[in-house]
Amino acid sequence: MGVGELLAQATCAVRASKDGRTIGTAWLGTDEGHLLTAGHVVAPLASQGEVWVRFPDAETDERATFVIQPVHDKPAALDFAVLRLYRPNGRRPLPFTLVTQADGLVRARGYGDNLRSAQSGGTGVLTPAGNYLRTSSSWAYYFQYETTTLAVTGFSGAAVYSDLAGAVIGIQVEAEGGRQAFAMPLARIVDYWEDLVGAAVRPTRGRCVLLQPSTTTEAQRDIVRERILRPVLEQLNLALYVSEPSGMRGEDLKQLELADVVIADVTDADPAVVYELTVAQGLGTPDVVIRDRSAESPASRIFDVLDLDLDDVDASRRTVEQRLLSVRSIFEALGENPTTNPMTTFFKAPLTQISVANALAAGYARNFVLPVANALLEISTGRGPGGVTVDGVELSAERLRDVTVTVVVPRRLEWCSDDFIDLELAQTGLVVPATVTHPDFSRPRPLKCLPLVDGEPVRLLDVFPTTLSTVAESIDERFDVDPHRRTSDHWMALEQKEIDRFQSKLIKRIRSAGDRRVGPRFLRDVIRVSTAAAVFPDLSG
Repeated sequence: MGVGELLAQATCAVRASKDGRTIGTAWLGTDEGHLLTAGHVVAPLASQGEVWVRFPDAETDERATFVIQPVHDKPAALDFAVLRLYRPNGRRPLPFTLVTQADGLVRARGYGDNLRSAQSGGTGVLTPAGNYLRTSSSWAYYFQYETTTLAVTGFSGAAVYSDLAGAVIGIQVEAEGGRQAFAMPLARIVDYWEDLVGAAVRPTRGRCVLLQPSTTTEAQRDIVRERILRPVLEQLNLALYVSEPSGMRGEDLKQLELADVVIADVTDADPAVVYELTVAQGLGTPDVVIRDRSAESPASRIFDVLDLDLDDVDASRRTVEQRLLSVRSIFEALGENPTTNPMTTFFKAPLTQISVANALAAGYARNFVLPVANALLEISTGRGPGGVTVDGVELSAERLRDVTVTVVVPRRLEWCSDDFIDLELAQTGLVVPATVTHPDFSRPRPLKCLPLVDGEPVRLLDVFPTTLSTVAESIDERFDVDPHRRTSDHWMALEQKEIDRFQSKLIKRIRSAGDRRVGPRFLRDVIRVSTAAAVFPDLSG
């Protein structure tokens, strides 16, 4: 079954009443008949206790009841409800995953304003120059995607399927201006519906480092490690590495640097645990700090501590699971660790923010990509001088009305060379040369462009910023290797960390400038940051 067919058979119309008019969209998420939709779609029906839906393969409406009452808090960017069919009828549910960062193409099926009784489909492109923040709170965010086929009112509640993730990542909740739409990440429902974790498709396996004190008993450590944490980490597809309780080794430092999250048990304030936790926080790794609630710990006055009741294992699992999902979601979405600690409070950032990748991202944003994006903002709105040439042809202002520029982040640092870009992209016809001119530029800015398609927006690219090539040299210095020996697992893992740091810093810089507006467009409408897998899915290097 193809993706389109899968989405179609699991998507249903939400009715205002039995056999009534269609008011939105819902979709089947589990074999037990659970339906998910936007909270605002079914909020008017909450007092009735039931909702009627119609699937495309059915001739009559089917009854569903509320499992979770509608949640619709616009400032908090929460908009969902969970229903359950009276009879699931054997349809195939949609796979979904709990991610908070996404890229590339999305697709959905739904019931638009002009097709109230018939289902239609469409696609969109995620705008990963930062998830859309509903307020200044880092918790209140949506996925944002550019689309003309999904930006219709009747699609509220639709499943937003990511081609790269191979699963549904969110629920469409808003459309704006007929050109962009927003989805609430499914990861944000976990606080309300714990069973969602068990039904979700596991994301790529990650790594968790556990710091345990030597001052507690082996029985206490076993309860925390084996009975509370390990089942949660397995559920979230996180491999567990346990740091030696007696002190730090070289392997511990390596694991702390490569970890996706660190859990530190500060019960009794073991100095070795506090020391390793401080190292992790200096590296900018997301952390969850826990302790046995029955024991006093001076560390609770320093760190943001989660108290666990070791006599209630189930409750402790739920508490840790929710905190892990929250901490990782904010870090993945915004590149920020939401927990407080003395180091980042004083330095205003992890020490890795001073890394070569972060410094390069700051300079690249200031000196190249933001000036280019600002020039394109003025050119595309007809409010400023300058021009764009693609493959030797100067484009008209009308052709540039919806122009965008995408920074394509590489999978490997060795891709950040003119030779690689020419051989793998230019000579294969995946890109053509382009330039942007503006009176403020000392010379035309060279870019690439996806081949032009009539009726489609012009998509300029800065492919694999060559400034990143120096990051590989800095890693070589750390490992004391020459450029021909960049093959160890540790080297490549650190390479990915540095690429991630570059991308995170770049997104922050773009987000801080994105509110600039010229005419109908904002700077955030012009500039994107995307991965090579999203833009060139067949590129293997």
